[in-house]
Amino acid sequence: MDTQQSTISITNQFMFNRVMIQKDICKDFLECVLGKQIDDLIYKNAEQAIEPRLDFKSVRLDLFAKTKHEVFDIELQVQQRADIARRYRYYQASIDTTSLDKGADYDKLSTSYIIFVCNHDPFKAGLPVYEIEPICRQDTSLDIDSGIHWIALNCKDYAKTKDKHLLSFMEYVSTGKIDKQDKLVTSIACAVDRANKDRGWVNKVFSVSTIGEDWEREVRIARKAALKEGEERGLERGRAEAEMRYAALVETLFSHNREDDVLKAFKDPAYRDQLFTEFNIS
Repeated sequence: MDTQQSTISITNQFMFNRVMIQKDICKDFLECVLGKQIDDLIYKNAEQAIEPRLDFKSVRLDLFAKTKHEVFDIELQVQQRADIARRYRYYQASIDTTSLDKGADYDKLSTSYIIFVCNHDPFKAGLPVYEIEPICRQDTSLDIDSGIHWIALNCKDYAKTKDKHLLSFMEYVSTGKIDKQDKLVTSIACAVDRANKDRGWVNKVFSVSTIGEDWEREVRIARKAALKEGEERGLERGRAEAEMRYAALVETLFSHNREDDVLKAFKDPAYRDQLFTEFNIS
């Protein structure tokens, strides 16, 4: 790929973060999605969110912003994931543990919003927007004031969205079409164009993305091998342990810039065992 001529769209994780780290855009986005006024934003991990890093595939909060009484985590989800509900749960735990001071009462927890911007239907129910909050199954009228708000935008089905402002944003994510009458979309499109003019950053994103794709491919191979190893042992526990052990080895090898050893370990069980010993992976 000729990275000197290629451009990056809003559906790239780093581009999405680089755009959303701009307060005016992020504020307009939140107001569009939530339908209410948002106070001035403070970012928790701005530099981490936009800087391409070799470990970018690890699970973490990508864009964590807050106001005086609310916190917002905005995540781009391009790939369909079966574990999306568990991902919400993980991110919620991460927000809560970092939002509450030691010894503080639970009522001091900020109201939180986790927003997944998906270029697919995350729950396969055909809804353009999913709003998820804790309820009582026996009496759904009960007001469970947990302060938890999970939102998923299914940009694939943008045409079903009734709110024109939100529809324009979701259509842009899904198709790249720019509604020139929509301030949020035009602002995002301009920010994307400016970012693509930073060729050093663009080339670094392409480089890291390629490594990330290789990492994902090797992890898939590792999982298949782990499942086979577990099945041969005939134990569900053995299968899970083998998968975790092999995945840990793959991640360790990449962190030590030993990509060539990943495939070698997959093909050679004896060498794989040698690496387990070398890195003390039990």
